[in-house]
Amino acid sequence: MKNSTTNPFYNPLTPEEGILSLVREWVEKERNGDKNAREQAAYKIKEYLVETADGSYTLRSKKMDNTSETMHTIHGAFHEAKEKFVNPAGFNVNEEISILDICSGLGINAAAALEKIMPSQNNVEERKIEIDMVEISWETLAASLIIPSPSEYHQFIKKAIETYLITNNYLKFCQLNEKIPENIELHVHCQDAREMVKNLPPEKRYHAVFLDPFSPAKSPELYSYEFLLKISSLLKEDGVILTYTAAAPVRYALIDIGLEVGEGPAMGRSGGTIASPDLSKISKPLSRKDERMIALSDAGIPFRDPELSDSAENMIKRRQLERETARNQYKMASTVKTPVYLADDVEDARTKRRVLNHLKKFKITDLYSERARFLVCPQYTSCICHCEKGRGTSSRTRVKEMEHRLKMLIEDVH
Repeated sequence: MKNSTTNPFYNPLTPEEGILSLVREWVEKERNGDKNAREQAAYKIKEYLVETADGSYTLRSKKMDNTSETMHTIHGAFHEAKEKFVNPAGFNVNEEISILDICSGLGINAAAALEKIMPSQNNVEERKIEIDMVEISWETLAASLIIPSPSEYHQFIKKAIETYLITNNYLKFCQLNEKIPENIELHVHCQDAREMVKNLPPEKRYHAVFLDPFSPAKSPELYSYEFLLKISSLLKEDGVILTYTAAAPVRYALIDIGLEVGEGPAMGRSGGTIASPDLSKISKPLSRKDERMIALSDAGIPFRDPELSDSAENMIKRRQLERETARNQYKMASTVKTPVYLADDVEDARTKRRVLNHLKKFKITDLYSERARFLVCPQYTSCICHCEKGRGTSSRTRVKEMEHRLKMLIEDVH
C-alpha cells in the first residue's frame, strides 16, 4: 500500500479518530484477503453516522483546538451540496462540463453535480462531464464507500473511488457493480490540492471550482492569496469559484486578483461566496458592511503562501503580524468594525468614542465629515461627498475604489 501523500506541513481536518481506525482496520483486513471486511466496516460505521435534515448522512471531524465539526451541515448534507455549490454554478447542460472539486471528502458535492447535470442532458452519451476530485486523506475517500449514498449518482462516485483505491493498493476486492457512463470522467487525486493544481497542464480550464475545505481559520492553506490566484487562472471565461466561507481575507483576495465577488446562497451556516471573471454570474452583491470591512480594515488582509507549501501555523502568524502592522497605518482597525460607522450614526457613546479614536490617524474627526463621506461615497447611488464620480457597478469596483480612496487619505495625512 502506498503511503499517504499528505504534505508534512498540511494538517487537514479528517473524520474523527474512531472512524479512521475503523477504516484502517477494514483496509488491512481486505488486503489480507478478508472479503467480508468492508461489509463489517459498513455496519460498524453506523455508530458514527450523523443523519442530517434531508435524510443524508455525514461524519464528524477529528478535534482541532478542542472542537469538532460535522463534515457537512446538519441542515442537510446533500441539500447543502446542491444549494451552495451546484445550483449557483449555473451549468449549461448543453455543453461539456468540467469541475474541480477541492476537498471532495465523501463525494457529496460531485454526486450532487451529476444529479443536476445528467437528467437534463439531451443526449447523455454525447455530453462529456469531467470531475477532478481532490482529497488529501485516503481514509476519507475509503469512508465514502461504507456510508449510505444520498443519491443513485453517488454510486458512480463510489465506483471511481473504489477503482482508485484498488489501483493504488489500498483495497483488494472490487465489490461495486456500477458502470460509470462513458461520457463521465471521474478522476480521483489523493494529494494536497496545492500540489495537484501546480501540476495541471497549462491549458486546463474548469466551468466550476468547488472549494470546500474547513474554515480558513483551521485550513488557511487552501484559502491563501496564492492558491486562490492559481485556481482563478484555471477558470473558463464564465467559470465560477464556489465556497461556503464568507471570510473577509478570502473575499478580499478573490477581489484583488481580479474576480467579481458576491454572496453565495445561505443555508444553515452563513451565506457563502461566489467569484467569477463574469459579472453576470453574480446575482447578489456583498453587503455594504462587508464591502467596507474588506476594503478599509485589516480584516481583509489575506493569508499568504508564496510557494504553496507553507504550514497553517506560519500562515496564521504571518497574517496576524501583517494585520498588526497595517492597523491604523494603511488600514483601519477591525476591532470595533470602524469602517461600518462612516457616514452613519453610532448610538452607543462608548463605541462612538472608540471608533473616532481609531479614525484620528486618518484625520477624520466626525463620522459625517467630508473625509468620512469621501471614503464610502462609491457605495451610494448618488454622490455624498461632491466628488461627482461614477457609481461602482459591482462589489469589486466599490471595494477597489474605497481602498484607493483610503490610500489617498493616508498620503494626505503624511
